[in-house]
Amino acid sequence: MRLHFMLALLAVFSAGHVQAVSSVDAVNLVVNSGYYLYEGETYTPPNVVVKHDGRGYWVVPLTSGPDVITYFPVDAETGALSASPAVNRGLFGVADNLRELQLLKSSLSSGAGVDWLFTQKYQTIFNELGLSLNDNIFQLNTVEATLKGAGIGSNAAELRVSLISMSFLSAELSAAISSSYNAENTFVTSPSAENLSAMKDSYAKVFGLIGRLNDSSLSYQSGLTKLKNDISVSGLDTQTKAQLEPLLRMPQGLSALRNYNLNATQLRQGLDARFSSSSLRIDSLLEQLSQRVAKDRVHRLIYAENAKLRKETEFASLSAAQAAILAKENRQLWENQSKARELEDDYRKAVDYYNKRQFAEAEKSALRAIDDAIAVYKKGRKRDANQESGISQDLLFKAAGALLVLLVLLFLFNNRGKIGGMVAGREEETGTYK
Repeated sequence: MRLHFMLALLAVFSAGHVQAVSSVDAVNLVVNSGYYLYEGETYTPPNVVVKHDGRGYWVVPLTSGPDVITYFPVDAETGALSASPAVNRGLFGVADNLRELQLLKSSLSSGAGVDWLFTQKYQTIFNELGLSLNDNIFQLNTVEATLKGAGIGSNAAELRVSLISMSFLSAELSAAISSSYNAENTFVTSPSAENLSAMKDSYAKVFGLIGRLNDSSLSYQSGLTKLKNDISVSGLDTQTKAQLEPLLRMPQGLSALRNYNLNATQLRQGLDARFSSSSLRIDSLLEQLSQRVAKDRVHRLIYAENAKLRKETEFASLSAAQAAILAKENRQLWENQSKARELEDDYRKAVDYYNKRQFAEAEKSALRAIDDAIAVYKKGRKRDANQESGISQDLLFKAAGALLVLLVLLFLFNNRGKIGGMVAGREEETGTYK
């Protein structure tokens, strides 16, 4: 009992360790902590972790209307944005196929005229079809025995074999639909390339079995029509023919098979179209992710705190450095005027390229502007500018002297009564001793 409890705790700890980062954390990284999005863009919080090579990722889709612009793959353990093109390609393929699957099922549920075959409903339908075909085998045996007793040859034996085959196919199809339902559920709840492949294979098996069952049904119907014609022109009496007629009707389940096959064909085409379009746009999605990463990187170079600038100058960011250095009152005070001009030009280009979404050029200009700002700052101000901007000692002494005189005057004013009394007293004292 204790061992089971310890194993349960270990499982909980392991699960928490693997997914230390939540879906909300992943969204915050993309939306709030970075500069990947443009104004007005939307995103969808992911609700399942996508697996790739044993690691889990929260794949956040960035959307514009019904279209996906790109995905942001966030490592569910470290919280870092994946920078591996190979990993991202695999993740995007799985995430985009999952999205397309959900969109297709949503469109079908809103009344597209095509049923989703991979359900318990159709599992039951084809299971019951297999059982009903077995019942028809006994009816064919009766027909064959009657014709043989009358010395009439027929294809009843071939039809019986066909019924047996279709009965097995129906049972196999019912099991395949059950497997496809489970494979789909596994993929939706734990998406990965392996589970996606398994789901697609299970779908293909169902479509293949429905096609084979439909072909067998058409062949059986053709053989049944021949048998009816043979009986109608045979020497059997009218009463016997009338008794055999109900036994030669097409099984009801096979009559509906044509519609099931048509539905399966339309569903397969819909799935193929969506999965194919997903495959074709992976390169575009990857390129857009690279652009968004570059956007974030350039934005940080221009506007965010920069370690290099912080170390080499008094400025925290490039935008703050250029604002202070190129301010109207400071512009002409720097010793290195050539670098100041380069700073002005490179910063303007960086911002301009950034706004035009030409991030490679914007990054080059921003890096140059950072070096320009450092060069200007290290060279310092012009010597005369330092004197002009500073306060001379002579001026300080004059100010101190003026302040001292002012204090004396204030003292005399505030104590004028006492001082006047002292002066009068001295005059009287002088008069007494005269």
